[in-house]
This record gives sequence, structure tokens and C-alpha cells, in this order.
Amino acid sequence: MNEVLKAIHGRRSVRAFTDKPVSREDLETIVQAGRMAPNAWNAQSYTLTVVTNPDYLHRLAQVTANHLEGDVCDHNFFGAKQVIIMSDKRESFSKYADAGCILENIFLAAYSLGIGSVWINQFSTISDCPDVLELLDELQIGRDEIICGIAALGYPACTPELKPRMSTVRYFE
Repeated sequence: MNEVLKAIHGRRSVRAFTDKPVSREDLETIVQAGRMAPNAWNAQSYTLTVVTNPDYLHRLAQVTANHLEGDVCDHNFFGAKQVIIMSDKRESFSKYADAGCILENIFLAAYSLGIGSVWINQFSTISDCPDVLELLDELQIGRDEIICGIAALGYPACTPELKPRMSTVRYFE
């Protein structure tokens, strides 16, 4: 099996990370892999914002807890020390499809470097709340953008097991 297929078959969502930070070099490699993803009409209207500052990570978790059930510990990105926020122009008709491609490239690149990842999706529903907008302003994510997804990254604290695949596949020949 080639390396790409090994990554596709081996990658799992990691929901427990160690305290070891991902190096700047590895983060850059992962971001560049995301940037190589296909996107509709090659518009490239999205932005990738890398957050490693613990204060901002805590504040992102806090605003999530303010709007969704649970407390800040329930929204701390599973202990990840770095996240990549994928935002796109609100008017982009393909923003969520593009996010799927971009974040999948990020997840596969991370896995190939021995780094775990998980998709964080809550922000698309709370991006317009005033306290969230204030924090996004500080992160230079414009009011004309919406968060489409977040990749939480770190070194896995455990190895997730493969869950059975339940989706249906049909062939018509």
C-alpha cells in the first residue's frame, strides 16, 4: 500500500493530546498541505489562522463554553496546544466543501508526521456572536469571514482504535 493510502487508512480523530507542542516547522508543513487542497474555481478565498498562544486557545474555549453546553474544560480542543482555524468569505458558495478538502489535507499531513488531529466544528454556529466576533477581530479574522472548521493538532496521548465503517457503498455495473 502506498504512503497516501496508508495515511488515509491509518488516520483517526485524536481526542487526547500530550503537552508536547508541535514544532513551527511541522506546523508550516501541515499548513502548506492544506493550501494545496482543491477548492472551487481555485478561488482560494479562505484563510488559515494558526493559533499556538495558550491565552487565545483558552479564550476560544471560553467563548465556546459561553454559547454551548458545558464548561471551558469541555471545549478546550481536547488539550491540543495548537489549532488551525479555516475561515472563508461568507459569500463563498463552496466554503464548507472547500473546508472539507483543506482540513482533510491538514489531517493527513499531520498523521504522516506522527501528529494527531481532530475536526472542531462548533464555531460555524457561533461565529456571529458579539464576544466571538471580538476575539476573531483580535485574530484578524474579518467580519466578512465565517469559521468553517478548526483542526486541533498535537501528539496523541493514546491510539484511537478503528471503528467499523457503517456507510453504504453501491456499485452499478
